[in-house]
Amino acid sequence: MAKMDGGKFFGTFRACSGIKDAVVLTHVPVGCNWGAAMFKTTSNQSDIRQACTVMHEREIVFGGEEALREALVRADKLYNTPLLAVVAGDAPAIIGDDIEAVIDSVVLNKEVVWMDAAGFKGTMREGYEEALVHLARLMEERNVIKNSLNLIGFCPDDFKVDADIKEIKRLLNSAGIQVNCVISNCSFDEFVNAPAAELNVVMGQGTELAEHMKKAFGVPYLEVGYPYGLEGTKEFINTICEHLHVGVNEKKLDFDLEPFKRIYLYLHELYGTPVSVIGDFHAEPIAHFLDCELGFDIEVLASNEDDYFTFEQNVRNSNTTILFGSSFERNIADELRIPLIRFVYPVFDHVCVYEDAPYAGFRGAVCLTETILNAVMSFGKETG
Repeated sequence: MAKMDGGKFFGTFRACSGIKDAVVLTHVPVGCNWGAAMFKTTSNQSDIRQACTVMHEREIVFGGEEALREALVRADKLYNTPLLAVVAGDAPAIIGDDIEAVIDSVVLNKEVVWMDAAGFKGTMREGYEEALVHLARLMEERNVIKNSLNLIGFCPDDFKVDADIKEIKRLLNSAGIQVNCVISNCSFDEFVNAPAAELNVVMGQGTELAEHMKKAFGVPYLEVGYPYGLEGTKEFINTICEHLHVGVNEKKLDFDLEPFKRIYLYLHELYGTPVSVIGDFHAEPIAHFLDCELGFDIEVLASNEDDYFTFEQNVRNSNTTILFGSSFERNIADELRIPLIRFVYPVFDHVCVYEDAPYAGFRGAVCLTETILNAVMSFGKETG
């Protein structure tokens, strides 16, 4: 049994919905559309830019092209946006709908791109990568802005995404570096103008887009780990500054250890705690923070692409007392009666509202440590 990730459809949807002023038109039955919308509503319920052709039995039997044509016209009238991204799922791929012919048959007032995103044709990661390359056709050559970069690898429904981006931008700005575009969490104009950056920084995913931009626009790229923890953040900033030949002001990068001094006794008691971690590209960086900075003992470290049954068995056979993952790990955490720290997509039973409480960066190291301590101290407390 593999880790459920929604397949290529979910990855494509996440990449496209990250263009903040675009509308995503899913050409799928209502259940697939609902699934994508459900995960997104946990991140920002005021930002639902999603329409659907709502394929039923009739479309499955006789074809969904007319439903798509009608949906395109309606979406064009309803939404005042520069881009309409059509994401075609399993059903139209199986019955052979000619998506391109339908799009060419209507006159619309906005840019339209479409993607074959049948879930069975690839993983969520593959859908994300292919979608960004497809969207890159909209990019335009621009004069390079010195000491600027694009951050690549984000999704709008990542846990703590807005807070993390705010903290990462703060740190880069303090080093004299301008963030030109955050992909995929940006406006249409920012995405189109992404080639103006002097450097692309790939944070776990989006390498295919970076390769495309290097060939098409000459933008070099750098792959880095997600900046969890004090040392991880410092390495993140120093590596980028080195590639941009920007001098690092060490005083500005000094991190404040005072919050950790206040909770020294708690941290001391947790030293050597056995924990397990599972997730996407966020998993290894956060495990490094837990191991090297908090002194936890990493019992099991797994990727979403690993066999999930094996992961669960390894956790059961370990001494794990804290589990780090997503909402999908709630069952195994409940079974073992241990705390679950949610840090990675998908998280659908917690919300993130406050944008000054990141998990990334220097401030994130404090917030994440606070979350861990509170989860441990409050776990299993009976009320009444």
